[in-house]
Amino acid sequence: MTKNNILCIALMTLVLSLSSCIREEALNAECDVLSADAAWFKENNLLNGDVKITNNEIIFIINKEANLNTIPEPEIVFQLTPGARIEKDSTKRNKDGIFQYYTTYSEDGNWNKQYIAKFIKLPPLDEDHVFSFEHFELSSNNKYNIWYEINNNGIRSDLWASGNAGFMFTGKGKTPDDFPTTTDANGKRGNCIRLTTRDTGSFGKMAGMPIAAGNIFVGEFLSENAMKKPLEATRFGMNIAPRKPAYLTGYYKYTPGEVFTDKKKNPVEGRRDTCAIYSVLYEVDPDNFVSLDGSNVTSSDRIVLIAEIKNPGEPDQWTEFMIPFEAMNDKVFDPERLANNGYAIAVVASSSKDGAFFEGAVGSTLHVDELSIIWE
Repeated sequence: MTKNNILCIALMTLVLSLSSCIREEALNAECDVLSADAAWFKENNLLNGDVKITNNEIIFIINKEANLNTIPEPEIVFQLTPGARIEKDSTKRNKDGIFQYYTTYSEDGNWNKQYIAKFIKLPPLDEDHVFSFEHFELSSNNKYNIWYEINNNGIRSDLWASGNAGFMFTGKGKTPDDFPTTTDANGKRGNCIRLTTRDTGSFGKMAGMPIAAGNIFVGEFLSENAMKKPLEATRFGMNIAPRKPAYLTGYYKYTPGEVFTDKKKNPVEGRRDTCAIYSVLYEVDPDNFVSLDGSNVTSSDRIVLIAEIKNPGEPDQWTEFMIPFEAMNDKVFDPERLANNGYAIAVVASSSKDGAFFEGAVGSTLHVDELSIIWE
């Protein structure tokens, strides 16, 4: 046999062996909306904050001054799960907003899903509103819970966010109860929120984020920032204050974890974990809404008023609190600024006070329920 023949046989054998290893990848069976952008609304300063995406809704909050009658039909650019496609079914417009109905279809053609894109004005809180955490649903990936509020007129407001979407990267969240923020049926009244500081496993250790504190807050969580800019992933506050806040009230109980660790997961002898519950009212530019984030939510020079449980202790039974809002930065509340959409308010709770800096104790657990703000 010649050398050329031997070489050809060898090459054919190699090609056949490689091709036998190749398997046709299955078509994607998911059809979720991952992101959405309405550029015209941004360019004309009509949006208040960023888009919020739930299991079946895409919510754009438009400024109070926007005229719904003159706004053109929105054009949205979507990012979908790979291979999926989206079709617009219809558009409706009424006094409450603009509503576009879409259907997404999976790459394999076996699944579809309905979404509503809402362009709405966020109503201010009812002055007697209580955050009771009774309204929740599964996230778009059916992994963890998200919470929303219903006002006295039956209108839904997606006020609440958590860091659950960031915990997804660890691969440790299999059911809603595995996540740092979840629902507990044993609340002060009905359901409550249970916040637990979790170990993020090998993935979190490699990323320099060894723990994930349970948190719940009025605002939004940007999962795309969770790994590279974790402090900027949490955006606190919305323009929902009807008047000047006077007190933050509610119920809580708390059990700290056994071993407090630093951001490198080293035990810190003599240090004990503690929780955080607070609310801040801060100044915003109504034409360019910029949220406070994890780096400045309690220290920004834009904060006007703050209410915080300074020594929460470790109550193992439901404990009521009523904390006054106190002035910060020598600022005075301005009713005219409020009328012009110039204030945002946030309510925040966390199972580890320094969890944003990845310091705390795995297992620390905070329950909160029946939160409310008493307005002057």
